[in-house]
Amino acid sequence: MAVYFWILAFWLLDSSVIDGHNDHMWVQYRNKDFMLVHQQMTWMEAQSVCYSLGGFLATVSNSDEMKFIKSMTNVYPNRVWLGGTDMFAEGRWVWIENLEPISYNHWYIPSHQPDGGAGQNCLNWISSNGYFWHDVPCKENYKFICQRNKKQKKSNEQ
Repeated sequence: MAVYFWILAFWLLDSSVIDGHNDHMWVQYRNKDFMLVHQQMTWMEAQSVCYSLGGFLATVSNSDEMKFIKSMTNVYPNRVWLGGTDMFAEGRWVWIENLEPISYNHWYIPSHQPDGGAGQNCLNWISSNGYFWHDVPCKENYKFICQRNKKQKKSNEQ
């Protein structure tokens, strides 16, 4: 079993598996870098890949960031993992980056999102209803957005 785990971990980290793993594929927006990964994975696998790339599944702080991420994923139909979850406490949605409560949200109100209870603990952004958020089972496979803080130049670099 341990051998299988390490093979899977190596496969996930292999640069040939992850589209756009290099710095040229990160897109800067304000003080953050974002990258759309086209491989479809579960929420936990996606978070592991983002972590291996120095980041985490994307957070959304405001409507401007939401518009920017929409421009990155402007393919219809589209479903994309974001970094929100309530897997630690049902109904308490937090960002995986820092476990802070989600303050800005874009839930799909007509279908009473989030509505999944204990079976739907991960945040998915769905374009088919106007790019609103839904809670869905974490084991589903979707594309995802990684985010990292903008790389800072060291003060002694010129």
